[in-house]
Parts: sequence; structure tokens; C-alpha cells
Amino acid sequence: MNKLKTVLPVLLISNLLCMMDVSIMTIVLPKIQSAFNVSLNDLSWALNIYTILFATMIIPLGRLAVRFGRNRMVLGGLIVFGLGSLLTGNAPDLPWMLVGRAIQSIGAASIIPTSMVIGLELSTQENRNKVVALLAGVQGLAVALGPSIGGFVAQYFGWRWVFLMNVPLVILDLIIFVAVLPLKHEVTQTIKIDWLGAILIMATLFCLSLALIKGYTWGWRSLTILSLAGGSLLAFVGFISHERHTAEPMIDLSLFKSRNFDGSGLALVLCNFFLGAFAALMPTLLTKVHGEDELSAALKITPYSVAVMLSVILTSLLVKRLNNKFLVGAGFAMIAGSYWLITQLPVTNQYTKLYVGEICLGIGYGLVAATVNILVVADFHGIKLTDSQSVANVLRQVGMILSIAVFMSLLSNNVQTAKEQTLTASRQIVSRLDVAQAVKTQANQKLTHKFDQSSNSNSQVNRHVVFKGVTISNNKREQLIQKSTQVELGKVAMLHHIPVTMIPTKQRQQVQATVAIAVNQTIDKKVRTTNQQLRLGVQRIQHHLTRNLNDAFLKTLQVIIPLALLSILVVATFKFRE
Repeated sequence: MNKLKTVLPVLLISNLLCMMDVSIMTIVLPKIQSAFNVSLNDLSWALNIYTILFATMIIPLGRLAVRFGRNRMVLGGLIVFGLGSLLTGNAPDLPWMLVGRAIQSIGAASIIPTSMVIGLELSTQENRNKVVALLAGVQGLAVALGPSIGGFVAQYFGWRWVFLMNVPLVILDLIIFVAVLPLKHEVTQTIKIDWLGAILIMATLFCLSLALIKGYTWGWRSLTILSLAGGSLLAFVGFISHERHTAEPMIDLSLFKSRNFDGSGLALVLCNFFLGAFAALMPTLLTKVHGEDELSAALKITPYSVAVMLSVILTSLLVKRLNNKFLVGAGFAMIAGSYWLITQLPVTNQYTKLYVGEICLGIGYGLVAATVNILVVADFHGIKLTDSQSVANVLRQVGMILSIAVFMSLLSNNVQTAKEQTLTASRQIVSRLDVAQAVKTQANQKLTHKFDQSSNSNSQVNRHVVFKGVTISNNKREQLIQKSTQVELGKVAMLHHIPVTMIPTKQRQQVQATVAIAVNQTIDKKVRTTNQQLRLGVQRIQHHLTRNLNDAFLKTLQVIIPLALLSILVVATFKFRE
């Protein structure tokens, strides 16, 4: 137990850094996009590559840790992660950043599952739940706090320090690590590495992750996505067939004979699927629809991160005192209730229901995640413990990736519907404006261009309708003045019964000056009246757009409510705790 107390801080820092970098980058994407002058679609690969490689490498690296030493694997992972952070923070362009992020993800995949196994192997059966509580609590807190910390650091120190701040923390962790964990005489196991199995499971997870992440961008029915889905399925079937007949499998399939392990795996996918929707959609809803700045939005979703951490820790301590089925069922019920509250969010920037809802979401997630995190390792030791942790971490990632894929696709359709509804309302608003028909026609053309699917990505969210106002050019003014001047000069000539050309120059100039003043006053008044009408119309249109976009996000999140309630049925999988 004394050994565990000295090792845990090292493991906690490692987990904190690696899991925070899963989400910390989301808040600084606009700043990086401006710095590198690249499209957001290209820049999204800096997020995607971390997630895809992290999920892909967890299982093979977990098995390598058994052969070469878990302590060495985590130490090496820290070094690799620190190097990747240094490269990412100093990246001069996007390709360099992608390399840095890839290196970071490999380091993280070396650390996360293996560090949990180190902590569990040093613990006793009685205090396993406490170790899981601390490590899982820190992981949940890190992912949730990522955007808040990233927003703060980027605002006061610059976006590069979002990554560079990892370096001194990694160095500190390395110094402590070497002092408290053995490296030279570490116990290892001479096992044969199932390289074919490793390749097959890596291909499965890589193709699956890439297909899910890019499905809504590339098109779910596109040849690329269908090929990735087919490749993932074939690789998975090949993996299962190979693992059943090899003497040294990459994953011990007997894990799945445990009802608790199967139920825990399914519950991990589901609870991360539900949490992922909030993490993926809420920052965009607050910034793009409600007009909050990035740091303010990050702070507004911070309560759920604190709730996740506290709930995970407290639930882990109560697992042995309360029925596991009750905890999991209550967690999913609370998740359903939390999304009911969140989806009542008004467009008036009143956030009380959001705060209550996200706290309930954090508590519900903690009830499920903490319970199944303990159950997933409860029956295993040694290699099986390593395998169970590797599989559990993959399932967490699959839940998050699946969540982003599903809810971004749903949101895309709902946003497009919101734009179409707003365009219909906009035309009605424009038709009622007291302006010239030519101005109405021009306004309708601009609105059609803004909301037309062909000119905007149907997943793009922007609540602003730009108003530049009507202006009359100097050339046009001069033409109107000249035309009115000719009319007035004609009247003067008729009054004095002389040709226009016989009007004295001084009198002609006086007429022109008087006409210019009158014409300019008339034009200015008409422009002011027209712009005032347009401004009022734009305000009404923007109100419609904001309301419709808010509804688009909330309708997307409402899908979770029945799904979370149905997820309560997962409890039937578990054995009753004696």
C-alpha cells in the first residue's frame, strides 16, 4: 500500500496530461486556423489523427508492455508524449503539427491502459475500487477540463502553450517516475507477440475510426466510407477467426465469457456515446448560436467536468455497498433526465437549466462509468487484466467516436432544416418591408445565397445575418442631380420664354446648387428609411435564425433521452453482487 501511494501521483499526472490532450485542442482551433491559414476541414485532422491512432494502438501497445515491462512502456510513453507535445507546440505549419499530434497519440496509447494496470497490480482486492476511482476520475476530469484550460492558456499565453505546457510537467513526472518505479529489474513475461492479430485489430480500429469520424464529411454512402466500413468488418472477422485458433492471441477471448465484462463493455460504449454528444455539440451551440466567446463557453460547461470527477470517485467508493445494477440503471436514468433539462435551453442566454442539466449528466455518467470501470477488471489479473484494460479503453474511444459521427450527421440535417425554415420566414419578412421592389429582390437574392445548401456547408453554423445597408454612389447622385437640374432649368426657360441656353450662367449655377441640395436630402432620407426598414427586417430574420439553430441543436440532443432510458436494460447483463 505504501508503494501504491508513491506511484499513484506519477500515474495520475500521466493520465491527466494524455487525456486532456484529447479535448484541449478543440477550443483553440480558430486561433491555429488563423495562424496556419488553412481550412477548418484540413485542420480537423490534428484532432482526428490523435483520436484514430490512440484507439488503434492501445491493444498492441498493451500487449507489448507485458513482454518488455509495463514500467518501461509508461516511461517510454511519457518521453514520446513529451516529444510530440514539443513538436506540436513549435509547429510552423499544419503538416508539422500532424506529425507532432501523431507522436503524442502513440505516447498516450502507451500510457493510459498500462498505467491503470500498474496501479491495479500494486493494489489489493479490497482497495481496487479506490485506485480505479482516482485514475478514472482524473481521466474524466482531464477530458472535461481540456477546453476550459485550453481557452485560458490560449487567451493569456498563446495557443502554442496549450501543448508546450505539457513539456515541463512530463519532465517532472519522469524524474519522479524513475525514483519510485523499478526499471532494471522489472518483472516481465516472455510471451510471443501475435503480430498478425495486432495488424488485424489495428486495421479494424483504424478503418472503423476513420469511417466514423469522416462519414458525415465524405458522405456515408461514398465509396471511400463504404470501403473503410467493409475493410473494418473483414479485418475484424479475420481477427476473431485468427484469435480463436492461435496459441498466443493478441486478446484473450475468454474475457467475453464474463457477463460483467460484457455488460461493462457495452455500458462503457453507451455512457461515452452519451457524454460525447454534450462535449461535441455544446461548445458550438454556446459560441455560434448564443454568441459566447470561447473561454466563456468553456467555463459554462465546466460544472459537468467537476460533477464527473466527484461522481466517479464517490461511486467507486460506494460500489461495494450498493447493488451494481442499481448504480448503472440510476446512472442511465439520470443521463436521460439531464438531457431533458439541457434541451430546455432557451435562446435568451438563461443558463440555469443548462447548469443543472450538465451537473446531472456528470453525476449520471460517473454512476455508470465508475461502476463498470471496476466491474471490467474485477475478475482478472496478469495478462487478462492488461487485455481487459486495453479493450475497455478501446470501447471508450469507440463510444466517443461513434457519438461524434452520429450526432454531427443528425445536427447537419437539422441545421439544414433550420436554414430552410429561416429562408421561408425571411422571404415573408422581406415582402412586408416598406422598401422598393428592387431592394426586396436584392435582399432575397442575398438571403438565398446565405441559406442555400450549394453555397454553404449544411453543417455550418452561423447565426449572423450581415447588414451592410443600401448606399447611393456619387455617380448615381450626380446623374440624378443633372436630370433634376435639366427639368428645373426647363421650367425657368419656359417661365421667361427663352431657350435654356440663354439662361445666365450665375442663375444656372444657383439652380443646380439648389437642386443638388434638394436631391441629396431626398436621397439621404430615402436611404435612411430603407436602411431602417432593412435593419428591422434583418433583426427579425436573425431572431428566427437563432431560434431555429438553437432548436436544431436541441432536437439533436433530444434523441439521447429515449436511448438513455433504453440503456437501463443493460443492467440485465450483470450478475447480482452478492
